[in-house]
Amino acid sequence: MRIKSLIALLIVVGIPFTTMIWFRIHQSTGFASTELIIYPLLFGSLGIGGVLLIKSYFLKEPLADFNSGKGSMWSDVLWGIFLTVIYFVLFYIERASLMGLLEFRSNTELLGLMLDMRESPWMVLVWFGPVLWIGIALFEEITRTFLLTTLWSFSSHAVWTAMAIAIAAAIVGLVHWSQGPYGIVTIAIKSIVIGVFYLKHRRLLPLVISHVLYDGLQVGALMLTYPQSQG
Repeated sequence: MRIKSLIALLIVVGIPFTTMIWFRIHQSTGFASTELIIYPLLFGSLGIGGVLLIKSYFLKEPLADFNSGKGSMWSDVLWGIFLTVIYFVLFYIERASLMGLLEFRSNTELLGLMLDMRESPWMVLVWFGPVLWIGIALFEEITRTFLLTTLWSFSSHAVWTAMAIAIAAAIVGLVHWSQGPYGIVTIAIKSIVIGVFYLKHRRLLPLVISHVLYDGLQVGALMLTYPQSQG
């Protein structure tokens, strides 16, 4: 069973990581705005389906594992808002303490998409709808929780449980390598918070909601405040 779990982890983690690297290497001119909408939605949907199939049919584990903790829709929403507040607190602390120490690479492609969305209502609807909710938030969080639950299945020892959270945080951070060392470290820090929360509550929806709110509020604020002369 451990061998099957390792194979599953290699597939779920390895395929998205290597695919992302391949795209970055071969897409030297960057991504167009429409590609930044189509690719996450297509790739994320396929990724979600792949994770669910592997867990259900290869590992033969119940999908309820993703959301096995006690809770309700309303408590999930409240926890999602709470996590979002924690993310923004960490954001400002990290910016004040780490920005001058670690290299940060701004996402010029996302900035271009944001500027294009200001001129195209359909892009706004699609990006803040299925792209953000499914292609980005749900895909990343269901992959993260799969990684955590699979690692935790190897041992229930407290040391291993903590190590699994750290390993998952490091992997998630490295997946965002295009944002530079600052992005890797700060995303890994937030991932540790997520790992601890998920260990205690075992609820997937709060992670998705907080991811949507954190990313959506930042993009929305930039869309409203970025100088029009740059568009």
